[in-house]
Amino acid sequence: MDNPSFKEKSIQTISGQIFYYLEDSFSGQPFVVLLHGLSSNHTTWLGIMKTLRDNRYNCLTLDMRAHGYSDKTKNKKLYQIPVFTDDLHQIIESEQIKNFILVGYSFGGQVAIDYAAKYPNDLKSLLLISTNHAPPLDYLHLGFLTPLVSGGFSLLAALLFWQKLKKYHYYQHGQAVGYWDSVWDGLRTMPLAVNFWLLAQEVKINLKKEIKQIKTPTTLLCGKNDFFITKKEIRDMIQTIPGSQLIISQNPSHFVGTNSQDEIIQIIINLLRKL
Repeated sequence: MDNPSFKEKSIQTISGQIFYYLEDSFSGQPFVVLLHGLSSNHTTWLGIMKTLRDNRYNCLTLDMRAHGYSDKTKNKKLYQIPVFTDDLHQIIESEQIKNFILVGYSFGGQVAIDYAAKYPNDLKSLLLISTNHAPPLDYLHLGFLTPLVSGGFSLLAALLFWQKLKKYHYYQHGQAVGYWDSVWDGLRTMPLAVNFWLLAQEVKINLKKEIKQIKTPTTLLCGKNDFFITKKEIRDMIQTIPGSQLIISQNPSHFVGTNSQDEIIQIIINLLRKL
């Protein structure tokens, strides 16, 4: 595959096989677990993982369900946040990882919120990058459109359920050039029905209850002009999560996770040094 320098492993869940990538050579050193965004794969984090390894830290990332080499079964029930959370928890238990830093980017950040709410004793720190916790249109005063947009994506999923490729595109996410290039690559990485199911869920995501349950020290990293996350939503998250801190990225857009990796690794290293 794409990264022979990291251990490539997989776990067989009752809902399909999930692939993950691991550096665990440094006994006694902390772990960083990294979750990519929608329509991406584990290659989002390869540069950051190499830097962590150079600094003698352990790390793990995965191809989340429907992404990369992981299971792409067309079953709508498998593409809910709790299923992604359970996939991650099974990997964490299998590898016996304790007291780690969890990093989630965009959709991966939503999975990270759910994980932190359910398994607070596993975590030492939480880093959420460009992450919504509530329907984006609500904060734009367009919440009345949420059912329409979500329903539209679900309808597209139903119309495109027939589509299946012999081989799905597996691209180096960090090398995507521009927004539309990334979108086009992402559409070829999984069945279109699954992609639209996930988009339908993104539009109506609601993790307000979960963020109230987070007790882990949390850092929010956001672009100052992120169209998907308003300043009011960011304030609400900061006020809800005890002791959380906000960092405004030098990259102004939503794509902080891929476009500001030097900034991200410095934040992660600083969090590790506090452990």
